[in-house]
Amino acid sequence: MIMVHTGEVEWEVAHHALVRLAAARAAHEHALGAALLRARRAEVWRALGMATFFEYAERVVGLAPRQTEERLRVAMALEGLPRASAALAEGRVHFTAVRELTRVLAPETEAEWLAAAAGKSVAEIEKLVCGRRVGDRPGDAARPEARRHTIVLEVSAETFAVYREAQGKMRQEGHTEEEGLLLMSRSVLGGPSDPGRSSYQIHVTRCDACGRATQDARGRAVDVEPAIAEMSECDAQRVDDAGKATQDIPPATRRLVIRRQHGACAVPGCRGAVFTDVHHLRPRYEGGTHDADNLVVLCAVHHAALHRGAIVIEGAWSTGLRFTHADGSAYGSPARPRAAAMLSDVHQALTGMGFKDREARTMVAALGPHMGAAGEMGLEAAIRRALATWRERRACGR
Repeated sequence: MIMVHTGEVEWEVAHHALVRLAAARAAHEHALGAALLRARRAEVWRALGMATFFEYAERVVGLAPRQTEERLRVAMALEGLPRASAALAEGRVHFTAVRELTRVLAPETEAEWLAAAAGKSVAEIEKLVCGRRVGDRPGDAARPEARRHTIVLEVSAETFAVYREAQGKMRQEGHTEEEGLLLMSRSVLGGPSDPGRSSYQIHVTRCDACGRATQDARGRAVDVEPAIAEMSECDAQRVDDAGKATQDIPPATRRLVIRRQHGACAVPGCRGAVFTDVHHLRPRYEGGTHDADNLVVLCAVHHAALHRGAIVIEGAWSTGLRFTHADGSAYGSPARPRAAAMLSDVHQALTGMGFKDREARTMVAALGPHMGAAGEMGLEAAIRRALATWRERRACGR
């Protein structure tokens, strides 16, 4: 027998084999995410008579609902991120790394983030993106309110089974796992039997000087984003220094508004009626009143989306309400999905800078026609243009 010496020892052979497999796995994840997104948009599970897309993905691909949810999120983000998409498709970056990076990547910052993440482990990348939002750069200061938190629990079989059933119901209603957990938690904490009582029995503290908002979390003050602080202002009880609680919306008015909508969210097509908030169509700081005509019931998810600028509601209850996406298209199917997402990010950035919600909406509305179908302007340039438009309007006294 003739032995051929290749010059490679066993550990080198094993290492090179793993490197090749890692690249192939990354390319596979890229293709899998794109295929899942295509199947979701085509509503394949309905044609096959399955209950949800998550059931379909579990049966066909073997993915748990959480795994499917993450791959869909990443695939949607990569549609507007050509460099990150190519890096994953070519096997230069692992899926786990791209999964974390897509939480912060924007078209104009992805090259910087990919360079900053090069050679780092997933744990290091998690630390790198912690406290950053879409559009932030690697060198920007971390924001406490943008930090992600981890919940790890060990529970009994009975608790696990009931939780799985509850999450399954939430997914059927179109909620992610995080949204479902939030709704269940709020139902326990603040779901009053009296519809006249404010939803917010949680404690949110807002500093009048700096605008920083925190929410009490079992002995800890956790920073929350401005949109959540504004959301709590809509339907809250206020506690003064003496401990006396007063409710903004009169109980009789709140009961009227809840009964008028049968407790259901006003957004077309939404089935949310388990735990809802009352929202002021015209904010209090702009002269809006607690009159029932200025109030509307929203589910927690749509209420948060509105304050983040992802959706817009115009009008009054008596004259009719108009629901649109951030790009101005009718709610349900944004005409310019990428532009709509970008305009929502601009809204969040502006409110984070201290602008009131209505001021941010005015700037976003003026910016919308200049975004183009793909929203190719970029977040930083869009924010600059919005600020320039605002300064021009102020100079003209409008």
